[in-house]
Amino acid sequence: MRVGSAGDLGLKRAQNEDRLSVSLPTSPEEQERGALFVVADGMGGALAGEVASQLAVDCVVRHYRESRSGILEGLRESIETANHVIHEHGSTYPELRGMGTTCTALVLRDGEAYVAHVGDSRVYVVRDGAIRQVTRDHSLVAQLVQHRHLTVEQARVDPRRNVVTRSVGVGPEVEVDAERLADPPAVVDAFVHCTDGLHCIVHDDEIARAASSYDVYRACHYLVELARQRGGFDNITVVIAFLAR
Repeated sequence: MRVGSAGDLGLKRAQNEDRLSVSLPTSPEEQERGALFVVADGMGGALAGEVASQLAVDCVVRHYRESRSGILEGLRESIETANHVIHEHGSTYPELRGMGTTCTALVLRDGEAYVAHVGDSRVYVVRDGAIRQVTRDHSLVAQLVQHRHLTVEQARVDPRRNVVTRSVGVGPEVEVDAERLADPPAVVDAFVHCTDGLHCIVHDDEIARAASSYDVYRACHYLVELARQRGGFDNITVVIAFLAR
């Protein structure tokens, strides 16, 4: 496995509210839990967004590594724990009230892949140059596309594209999508993990071409730079795990 990541403030934001974690196993015990990748895109006034996303990443990594539950249940519980921590934090500090974040976690272990997800950050799989989104966006424009009120291309530029319908920390409870992926890592070239600052402005086929590159570090920075060249309207984060077959 080769892993690369890159993040950028973009050209319009005053602070970076995206956070990521790449947690590779360093012991036999951690090997049993697999490689863990977490991406979070915070939201809220002042510094609240970056507080929420950092809390989410820290909580998910810590809780998942300490959990004795199965992988899928451990991922789900980790995001639920992050939701509780962020919500309590926002209730305690008035300046952070209402803060929230997306949170998408991916585990790769022994020929299996698992995803737990809230919000509109994404996980893709790339195989033989073809790309498939494996998470479902919890967003207003995704609902409008599903009901054929918008096309995919219209959704990319719709002014409501940043409105999420599900997030971590805003409410006392959160519904987490969690699944074991049908595509085993052995037949997937790459897993791509990114925030909407990338996928709203860089097309899926462009992400696929970059992710098919051997040099994951260069691929990540190329995608970030491409998003910046197209306006960099949001913070930009991408992680690529490339699996040689």
